[in-house]
Amino acid sequence: MIDKYLHETSRKIVNTPKLVSFTWMKQKNLTMVMSLLKKQRLKRFLNLSGNIYPYLVKVFYTNLQFNGDTLNSHVKGVDIIITNDVWVAITRLKYFGLRINKVILE
Repeated sequence: MIDKYLHETSRKIVNTPKLVSFTWMKQKNLTMVMSLLKKQRLKRFLNLSGNIYPYLVKVFYTNLQFNGDTLNSHVKGVDIIITNDVWVAITRLKYFGLRINKVILE
């Protein structure tokens, strides 16, 4: 019964996360890819680890809203607000580059 409820109330499909194996890249001699990730400062971000709770991730994305420069969601009674500063602090990525605007296709 809970599966039917989850299926009927789910608004977004959440894909299974893809993982990057740097050991595999070294074994396959993909040094160019490794250097590109390092140059883009993505290696640390891709190495983030910790517990993953797929149901909570699904709820997070189902409730996700974009308001200006913030991402807002609501999970288990907690409002989650992710600003640019929060994103940079967690990922240690730089916040710069070209802005991508929403395009409505008709």
